[in-house]
Amino acid sequence: MNSGRKICYNKQWEIIQDTIDSSDYYVLIVGHRYGTVVETGDDAGISYTEKEFRYAKEKGVPILGFILSDDANVKRTDFETDPKKMEKLTAFKNDVKNGRIVEWWNTPDELALKVTAALHKQMDRKKRPGWVRGDSFNIEANHAEILNLNKLVRELQEENAELKSKIVERTPKIVSEFILDSIPDPENQNSIEEKSVEDEYRSHSNLVFFLSERSIQIKLQPIYAEDCRNRYAPLDRSCVDSYLQDYVSDEALRQYNEALPAKDEIETYVEKLKTYRQIRSGGIALKLQISNDGTAKATDIRVYIDFPEEFLLYDISDIEDIKLPKAPELPKNPIKKAEEEYAKRMNPAVAASINWIWSSNHSQNNTMRSISALSRMMLPSPYTSSTNSSLDIDEHCIAAEIQQIPHRASRLFDGIYIVPTQKGTFKAEVSIMCSEYLKPIKRCIDIEVI
Repeated sequence: MNSGRKICYNKQWEIIQDTIDSSDYYVLIVGHRYGTVVETGDDAGISYTEKEFRYAKEKGVPILGFILSDDANVKRTDFETDPKKMEKLTAFKNDVKNGRIVEWWNTPDELALKVTAALHKQMDRKKRPGWVRGDSFNIEANHAEILNLNKLVRELQEENAELKSKIVERTPKIVSEFILDSIPDPENQNSIEEKSVEDEYRSHSNLVFFLSERSIQIKLQPIYAEDCRNRYAPLDRSCVDSYLQDYVSDEALRQYNEALPAKDEIETYVEKLKTYRQIRSGGIALKLQISNDGTAKATDIRVYIDFPEEFLLYDISDIEDIKLPKAPELPKNPIKKAEEEYAKRMNPAVAASINWIWSSNHSQNNTMRSISALSRMMLPSPYTSSTNSSLDIDEHCIAAEIQQIPHRASRLFDGIYIVPTQKGTFKAEVSIMCSEYLKPIKRCIDIEVI
């Protein structure tokens, strides 16, 4: 006990002594708990109630004891659980019963009746100084004493309030927010430099209209794949130019149409292609900043952000692993075959040149695509996680874990890529927990996709 609390208790004990000294009877009610014990002094180890009881007995004040029955219907939380205190409570009850008659009670109403009856018996049996005529009582002196006691109580209350105001609660305050991860618009750069693949994904900042701790507004990138669906359209005579009509038979057109991929296969491919293009051109790159704005260090921090199923989440370095879906194979086009036959008949040398140019372009395009893909695969990833921390991203959830964050410090994670797939208003659920919290802090991020 510090000196301030010791002085405060000493003043309270003086009041208790004065109250017992001026009392005619001391009514003692004992339950199933021993109570708070005195920590220092000659009475260390006994409860404050037992200390008052001993003082009343020492002063010769008649003691009326009322002990709660063991059969009383009380909550389990009202029973003493400390083994040492249980022994002291038993010894205290025996001391109360020693040399006097005590009353046992089961309910508050029963206790009130027994206390009233016992006081009347004591008043009739043994008169105490308090039961005197009014004209022999010094009203002015006692009124002055009451005023002094009230003043002392107010002083103690003010002292207690002042001590409480000096106690500073130290606790962490974890805050998470997204920050746009973008690169400058290449149109505004003086020099033209080749962007890395991941920088290309970071260049979609124009899709973000608003971004704060609790709100995000994103534009849905329009994606079209009808051009691919049209490639698989059936052929008829209207598709054949007039000069090729004699080179294309109805049977060739029928066989071509029958060899086309099934409609379900084409639709599946078109949907996969839409998703692929949406990921490549319709996502936004973000950083996750986790800060401690509190007054104490936070340890074992865990932040989980769950997005609705209308959003796809990726580590930006993994997007290159998402391959372009394989297109269903087309049968040999009879119209193209007719063009070749027509060219051969008109000029064999020109036909050979056309075939060579078509083959070269086709081969060159494939080679350039392969080189481009290889160069993207060799680019290093800019994403690195913080020391003693980790970031896991699955299809719809972001999970960040950090060993510790000092107060007024923060940790930053980059490499987060979020893809909206449809328009509407949504909510992402955020859960923040650390060792210093009793329960997780939960909030929502409002997301509007327009």
